[in-house]
Amino acid sequence: MTERQEKELVAELMDSMKLPESQERTARRYIGRAVDKILIYCNREDLPDRLMNTVVQIAEDMMRSDRIVEEEKEVAGITRGDTAISYHTGNENRQAAIDFMKNYEKTLNHFKKMNLPKEKRDD
Repeated sequence: MTERQEKELVAELMDSMKLPESQERTARRYIGRAVDKILIYCNREDLPDRLMNTVVQIAEDMMRSDRIVEEEKEVAGITRGDTAISYHTGNENRQAAIDFMKNYEKTLNHFKKMNLPKEKRDD
């Protein structure tokens, strides 16, 4: 990942997650983790520009699963008698984030490189 790519990715993640400036180091760390996972999966040393949005999406999912960002709780049900409000627990989001590579596998497969064995040289 180039410096330009890193700056763009961190800025995009901070904007999309509405993170304050104080969270820049956290955003940078999650971008780094997402890029590492992608490069390892794709067996690459470089990050194609076309994967930039995917990096941000993966970093967002990772931050949500680690609960770095508080999400608005979604109402699951409302009872009027004695007034009860129940919320979704977020376990669905956590499970989706755990399986995030499966969600992005189709996209990443287009950028995957073959890991060919190196030839032995006769000395």
